[in-house]
Amino acid sequence: MKWRWLYYLLAGIAFGIFDFYFQNWVQALSAWGIWINIPILGIWLVLLVPVAVVEVKTSNSPWLTAAASAFAWSTAVVAYYLFNGIKLIVIGEPSRPEMHLSNRGDAFYWSNIRAFFTGDFVSGVGEWLIIAIIGGSLIGLVIGFVALRLKDIRKS
Repeated sequence: MKWRWLYYLLAGIAFGIFDFYFQNWVQALSAWGIWINIPILGIWLVLLVPVAVVEVKTSNSPWLTAAASAFAWSTAVVAYYLFNGIKLIVIGEPSRPEMHLSNRGDAFYWSNIRAFFTGDFVSGVGEWLIIAIIGGSLIGLVIGFVALRLKDIRKS
């Protein structure tokens, strides 16, 4: 295994957790109207661009750059939703006290946990994983081709 792929995995996990809190902070800026989508979606380029640049410099392949970008984004999506579950269960959320670990004696505790993971987690990951794979691949491919083209121009 190449060590850089471990870096992409760890970067994706860290970004997914960071994005969980970032999205909550940005939602407070709801007065921005439609413009709020710029930071909500644009922040994902903060993860993708460094991963794509490192990969294209290392592998000289736009296809591996696309794969690395999709992998990093996919990891971030899974980490985002997994952290949501961990936060509900371990840290707690005032609006969802039935999910906290301290309520594990409740008759419906395990059905609530199962409902979260089979409902919110699976649907959220499923929806955004498609975007992560397609979008990450396309943007990574573009970055890969552009970086290699610039490299060729500089050589000549």
